[in-house]
Amino acid sequence: MNSCSLYFIGCNFRCLGCYWKKIYPRVDLTELKLLTLDEVLDTLKPVSPQTVILISGEAVENREYSVLPQTLYETFDCEVRLMTNGYILPETIGLEHVSLSIKALNDDLHRRYTGKSNETSLRNLKFLHENGVAVSVSSVLIPGLIDQEEIGKIAHFIGGIDKNIPYRIIGYMPVDGFKYRKPRYEELQEVAESVSDVLNNVVFSDPKAQDYTGIIDLFSNNLQR
Repeated sequence: MNSCSLYFIGCNFRCLGCYWKKIYPRVDLTELKLLTLDEVLDTLKPVSPQTVILISGEAVENREYSVLPQTLYETFDCEVRLMTNGYILPETIGLEHVSLSIKALNDDLHRRYTGKSNETSLRNLKFLHENGVAVSVSSVLIPGLIDQEEIGKIAHFIGGIDKNIPYRIIGYMPVDGFKYRKPRYEELQEVAESVSDVLNNVVFSDPKAQDYTGIIDLFSNNLQR
C-alpha cells in the first residue's frame, strides 16, 4: 500500500521535551521550498497514495490547510489521517482518522510545558468524536513531570467522552536542556496497566532514535535552486 506523510514546518506549541529539537537543527530551512497545495498535489501524483498522513508540526490556520483533507481525498480517493495537538483543526470532510496528542490535563502544567492552554485541544477532541470522526489519543510519559497520576487524569477525561477511544502512552525520548529522563519499559507497562480499567484500548510504546530514520523523502526534488 502506498503511504506518505506530509510535514509542517514549525508548531503552535513550544513543548519543552519535543524530540524535533534534535531533528530541526539538522535541517537547513533556507534550502527548503515550502509547497502550495497545488504543488503538494503535483508531488504526490506520481505516487498515487492510498494513505496520506498529516504529521508533525502544526499548520497555521489558513484556507489551504482547512480544505487539505477534502482535497487529498477527492484527488486520490485516499485515506487521510491527521496527527495533531488539536489546537487548530482543518475541516473534517475527507478525514478518516485523527490522532490527537494530549500533553497534560492540568492546564497549569500544560501551559508550563507547551506555552498554551489545553482548553481548545480538549474541546476539539469532543468535537471530533461528536461529529463522527474516528479519533485516538496519545500522551508522552515523562517521569517526574507528566507522570502516572497525570496520565490517569487524561485517561479519565477520555473515558468521559468514550471508553472505546484508543489511547497510546509513549515513552519520552530525552532532549538536550530538559532535565527529565526516559521512562523504563516496566514503567510504561505499569502506567498503561493502571488505566486499563478506565479505557478499553490502551497500548504503550517505547520509541528509539532509530525509529525516526529511513523515511523516503518525496521533497528531495523540491529544494530551492
